[in-house]
Amino acid sequence: MTPYTDEQLNAAATAFAAGQVTYDESKIVALPPVPETEPMVALGVRVPPALAQRVRDAADQAGVPYSQLVREWIELGLTEMAGDLTVSVAVLRRAIAHAAQSGHAA
Repeated sequence: MTPYTDEQLNAAATAFAAGQVTYDESKIVALPPVPETEPMVALGVRVPPALAQRVRDAADQAGVPYSQLVREWIELGLTEMAGDLTVSVAVLRRAIAHAAQSGHAA
């Protein structure tokens, strides 16, 4: 998305203030995405460039954003460490598919 220039914003504000803005209520518009159910916290992790590219490639192959894939991998790892058997089916399926494709299946 290209940001608007100051001149464009000023012109739009002036037109709105002058009542020159019209609305088309019959037009169907896409609503913004629903916010995530839980707020996210940024977690900085430093990895070598080659590893970062492998993660991005795996995310592309899975058809998900790489941050989502990394969250799922973290969830799986922590679940395994805790001996907890509760994990979402989607995360489990993606992990199995990734392991099978990468040759890391047991």
